[in-house]
Amino acid sequence: MQALLSLDHFPAGMELFPASDEDQWALIKGVIDDSDYYVLVIGGRYGSTTEDGISYTEMEFEYAKATRKPILAFVHQNPELIPAGKTDLSDAARARLEAFRSKVGTGRHIKFWTNADDLRAKVIQSISAETKRNPQEGWVRASRTADPALLESLRSEIDSLRNELANARSEAPTGSENYAGGTDPFLIDCHYQVYQREEREWLRGSRNVGVSWNTIFFEVGPILMEEATEQQMKRRLSNEIWRYDLDKFPKGVEVSISDDTFDTIKVQLFALGLIQKSSKKHVPSDTNRYWALTPYGETTLMKLRGIPKSDGGILQAKPSEPSLKSL
Repeated sequence: MQALLSLDHFPAGMELFPASDEDQWALIKGVIDDSDYYVLVIGGRYGSTTEDGISYTEMEFEYAKATRKPILAFVHQNPELIPAGKTDLSDAARARLEAFRSKVGTGRHIKFWTNADDLRAKVIQSISAETKRNPQEGWVRASRTADPALLESLRSEIDSLRNELANARSEAPTGSENYAGGTDPFLIDCHYQVYQREEREWLRGSRNVGVSWNTIFFEVGPILMEEATEQQMKRRLSNEIWRYDLDKFPKGVEVSISDDTFDTIKVQLFALGLIQKSSKKHVPSDTNRYWALTPYGETTLMKLRGIPKSDGGILQAKPSEPSLKSL
């Protein structure tokens, strides 16, 4: 008991309780139910028994095992060396004790002890390890328990936040309907260069490529599923967008969208609620600006990129484009 108290635990041995109007066995079960761990110490006596000849200690052990309480058992290593005044004298009691020792040691790791100091040390070691490996509910002061009304208020707030998160994943943010998006067209200013081997010179120029906002997000969205720098976003768009109007560019071309166009794209995707500034931490020396998908952006990207079940027809790999002849 002193060992348990030194670890800030509350021992609840049967001998600590006064007489009760309750049936003794009902009281024992109630104490075990309210406890977090069951510590069993076996010395040289089988203990007081019921009318059926089973000790209350063995009944406690069986009940703790049935209710799946963590059991820590400490068994005297040399019961034959215990003084006669602290052991059972009858052969029947000694036989029941030996059978109980064998039962306790079956299917679990037990600690053997030889004297009080040894028992104290092993209890401290075992309880400390068990509470770290298998923590239980424990006890708290009444003044530290939460007010039921406060708990209900917190539950309501959690439910409300969950609903908001669900809506954020499936609905565009308020006000985004005022901005061009979806299949609305947008002109991308592309600069290109290609090395002409015969003339031994670089051919440079610029072209406009008309695509929809869905297409822009279709191309840049995948690299934002974790996070990406603005340079990575711009490079991704430069490598892919010009392919939507191949006839405007010579073969082997290197394409880069203009800084002004990229800034417009970045702001527009942000205004549509599809991307957000990344919240991940980076080293102070990293001066890059990082972006990531919003929950709504993730849902929108899955609709654009996810392949639905088909009836055997050919699925379209990229989103369809509106007519851009007027551009």
